[in-house]
Amino acid sequence: MSLDKEDIMKSKVHTFSSREVLALAFLLGFPFYAQAQELKAQAYIMTEYIVKPSMIKEFEATTIEENALFAGIQFPYGWSAFSTEDSYYYFLTPLGKDFASLDTLRAAFDEAELRLGKNCEALEKRMAESYEYYRDMVLYLRPDLSNTAPKSFVKPEEAGYVLFELTYILPGKEEEFEAFCKEWAALCQKIGYQIGYVAYSGGIGADMPFYLWAMSAEKQADTFAEGERLMKILSAEEQAELMATHGKGYSFFRKYETRHGRSRPDLSYTPKIK
Repeated sequence: MSLDKEDIMKSKVHTFSSREVLALAFLLGFPFYAQAQELKAQAYIMTEYIVKPSMIKEFEATTIEENALFAGIQFPYGWSAFSTEDSYYYFLTPLGKDFASLDTLRAAFDEAELRLGKNCEALEKRMAESYEYYRDMVLYLRPDLSNTAPKSFVKPEEAGYVLFELTYILPGKEEEFEAFCKEWAALCQKIGYQIGYVAYSGGIGADMPFYLWAMSAEKQADTFAEGERLMKILSAEEQAELMATHGKGYSFFRKYETRHGRSRPDLSYTPKIK
């Protein structure tokens, strides 16, 4: 199942049951903010926009206007937003455990668009002028591949820094790569690495095989400070093991990308809970 252009807006909606799961993490926040015990297997739609640098203000303005439109009709679903230094914008939508919830969100948006009428149509056209292209993909939250350090997760409004690692794996290497991911997570826990991360595997719409890693901190300097702290307390043998294991991961990549950004509560839509 793929999302066509008509579904640009529809890919930003989650179901009531999904909202309840995420209520402790900014209602609909991307789950790398959740504490370790809250991570649960879950499907998401990630919509990625590549915005024209000269049109960033327009894109953000139309996003805020969009939020106001849906707030005006008390739309009961929401989405969370992130932006990066290189003009990428991400919108995350919990899907539930199956694609039945995708049909539910489409029906909800169809009804909302009828209520909003030409205002919504005009807004979508304005927004389309501000980005180069977009893509939708399904992601699956993988608690088994994540490192949920107990004190590492910050609240969305405090996440001044978010790191996305997009890893494209060599075909046929998925099983070996996931075994490596578990090995790496175990090593991070063994050495006491205090900044955790959440892992996702790609589904429909992704350039498969694909995995996404997300890590958040109050500021980027916190990640550097944690690395320096570890280098001071680890023995030479432990440092060598860390570097060797880290390097092993690159043997599985056909492409690797990093994006540095931040949470954008100002571009997210939080529905009111009655």
